[in-house]
This record gives sequence, structure tokens and C-alpha cells, in this order.
Amino acid sequence: MGFTDTRFNVNLSILFTELPLLERPAAARAAGFTAVELWWPWVDAPVPDEAELAALRDALTDAGTQLVGLNFYAGQLPGPDRGALSIPGEESEKFRANVPVAVEFARSLGCTTFNALYGNRVEGVDAAEQDALALAGWIGLEYKPGEGPSAGAFEWLPAPLRAAK
Repeated sequence: MGFTDTRFNVNLSILFTELPLLERPAAARAAGFTAVELWWPWVDAPVPDEAELAALRDALTDAGTQLVGLNFYAGQLPGPDRGALSIPGEESEKFRANVPVAVEFARSLGCTTFNALYGNRVEGVDAAEQDALALAGWIGLEYKPGEGPSAGAFEWLPAPLRAAK
């Protein structure tokens, strides 16, 4: 059994962490990786300055690496949150603000794979309320087991981000 047809990628959020973020793509490439993924790298900024996005885009491109996966804003990750999708209040608002930014950043690099982290259960908040927030707020769909998302599942996204590319 061989792995000659298998492609591996490296997560720059958990490997090469001894280096600053902008040096990690080059380190990955030097280690033989051409495909990389990231957690949302700005823990405190779901909507970072364009200059920060451009610097990371340039670092990935200049290193000859391809971004193949990106997490949406997930709160304090690593840390206690493990996602923001179902967290009522400010965290879910930050998540929603991040989506068009993350999608456009990824699209500019040819990345089409995303990860939306649900988050931990919040003490004092009914689990059904968190589930409803995650479904209604994130994808806004009417979902029935065994069926795919409705045609309007992503209507809350700005129109340019809904367009198939």
C-alpha cells in the first residue's frame, strides 16, 4: 500500500507556530507542502484590515502554497469557545460579520473549502436555542433530514458571494 496518489496539506495554525504567521507558508513549502489550511488567524478580529488580509495573501502566494481550507471566525480558538456559530450575542454577530470577509479572502486564493465551528454548549442557554441560532443564523434554511438545503439557503449572504464560481 502506497501513498503516491495522496495529497497532504498542513494546518498553519497548529504547525510552524514558532514562526510569525506570515513566515509559515514559506516554512510549509520548504518542508515540501504545497497545500495549506488555516483556522481564522485573527482571533480578535473577525474583520481585519485589508492590509492584513493582503499581507497573508501575498505570503501564501509568494511561498507557492495553495490555501485549501479555511475556518470561519471561531471565537477564542484555541481556547474555550471552539466556535462561534451557536453562541448567542456578540460571538455569533462576529461570526456573521466574518463570513463575507473569509469567503472573499479564500476566493481570492482559489480556496473553496470552509469550516464553521459550532461552539460549545453555553451554560444557562437551552441547547435547542443554540441549535436554532446555528441553523437560522448561519444558513437560514428550512431543512428536513434526508434533503439538501433549500434554494434560498444562503440568501443572507451578499449577492456576489452567493454566485457560483
